[in-house]
Amino acid sequence: MAASDRIEHPDSVAIVAVDGEEIVLVRQTRWGARGKVLEIPSGKLEDGETPPEAAARELAEECALGAHEWRELGSFWAAPAYSTEYVHVFSATGLYAVDPGVLDDDEDIEVERRSLAADLRGLEDAISVGAIALYRAQL
Repeated sequence: MAASDRIEHPDSVAIVAVDGEEIVLVRQTRWGARGKVLEIPSGKLEDGETPPEAAARELAEECALGAHEWRELGSFWAAPAYSTEYVHVFSATGLYAVDPGVLDDDEDIEVERRSLAADLRGLEDAISVGAIALYRAQL
């Protein structure tokens, strides 16, 4: 693989935010998909930030939510064939409203809630699918 085909990407977090019988999702424009994609809240770590800190920040920024309970579910490579991104997955429960954070300039997020028992095939990105699989495996 040519060096120009490789992507150096910081670690990221993905949050399975559960509120009772519902899961909190976000729909946002993704350049590679050429449109809006339904996914779980997620984002990259900022310099000096730990994965738990990034997870709390991303949930606040994207969904205006905090969580009383956090649990690390596992980690995986996002796309190891061409990217250095390593994803840390957390569940968040005991959700409560917080002041929304400041979104990045390229973020246009709509928050949605779906039943956890419902068919979640509408999730369109591999990180969300992998994170939900980790969550369900630990129930």
